[in-house]
Amino acid sequence: MSIINVFRNYMEEHHPHLAWKDWKVDVRTLSVDDIRNEEVKATITDENKPELTCWVFFYDGGASNVVYLLQDKHGLKDIGIGLLKDGELVKPISFV
Repeated sequence: MSIINVFRNYMEEHHPHLAWKDWKVDVRTLSVDDIRNEEVKATITDENKPELTCWVFFYDGGASNVVYLLQDKHGLKDIGIGLLKDGELVKPISFV
């Protein structure tokens, strides 16, 4: 499934009140050590350490609502998705 489809399905199912926003996306490779949220970090298995691909979905005026999608370093395997609202993890999904 494409990145956009994973994101849209997650939003429609778990956060329909935010699904209509004009979402933008950024992608980067990062180290597991760069992840600040301990709940998110705990979902990452040893086989996916030390580097991951992280898709960050955001919208203008919504700095407190950020959706992340983690994949393995090569972007082939989805690891998890979730909403960070004011730094708090809301309705995360693990794919592993």
